[in-house]
Amino acid sequence: MTLQPRPRPGGPDGAAPGELVPARGADLTLPDGRTPARPAPRRPWTGQDFVWWNTAAVLTALRTGRRPNPVSPVIDPVRRAFAADEVMLATCDAELLVWRRGDAVYNPSRGFFLAGGPVGLALTAAFFGGQAYLNSRRRRAAQADAVEKWRHLANARLTVSTHGIYLGTGEGIMPISFADVQEVQLTGTGEVVMAAANANGSARWKLRGQWAELVLVLWSARYLPEHPQLVGRTWLPGDWFVHAAAHGYDVDTSAWPRLIPPALR
Repeated sequence: MTLQPRPRPGGPDGAAPGELVPARGADLTLPDGRTPARPAPRRPWTGQDFVWWNTAAVLTALRTGRRPNPVSPVIDPVRRAFAADEVMLATCDAELLVWRRGDAVYNPSRGFFLAGGPVGLALTAAFFGGQAYLNSRRRRAAQADAVEKWRHLANARLTVSTHGIYLGTGEGIMPISFADVQEVQLTGTGEVVMAAANANGSARWKLRGQWAELVLVLWSARYLPEHPQLVGRTWLPGDWFVHAAAHGYDVDTSAWPRLIPPALR
């Protein structure tokens, strides 16, 4: 049985392009005019739920050919670097980690990079210029720590756009285009592992931040729509759609990529 949203003034369901609005019980009707019963909420609606809900709105917009709207209350004033129609969508605090031993000295020439050109290379050096000093201080304290694992590299401000991400510290801003990214894998709530390469080198890092799932959705929707975490919807908790509906936040997933069993391909 299909639920029919009642029309809202000002546009389809009252929403701006790419925007999802909460669908309350009174806003949904069955074909016979009755209002359907909603499941009872089993847990509170949290800030993380709003992050997932807004990320879902971006995915719906992308899959229906619409321009996504900004989704975070505050977006840092970062100048776009990748396209004239680029939209800055969200900003949050973030942590950058790299896979290394505790006694390893990070070498900027082998690590992160920016878009090509002397300006990009200069900013890369500035961005990581302070790391050599930090690593030299840590070296003696970590001489016995030869275990490779994800280790803190820097705190940053993460700005996510339709075309890439921007990592800002006190030393500068490092833009990374989604076109250069080769891998995005969600490893936990608010945490992705990314790998990228361009003419200046390659890098692999872990990014922790409130909008990590948005990074996964934006990149995979454009460059890897068959991404297992996108088609399997495992970037969301298994019961999240029921949870959202219980709080009046319905999500239209009809245009989302779907997992097709091999037997049906």
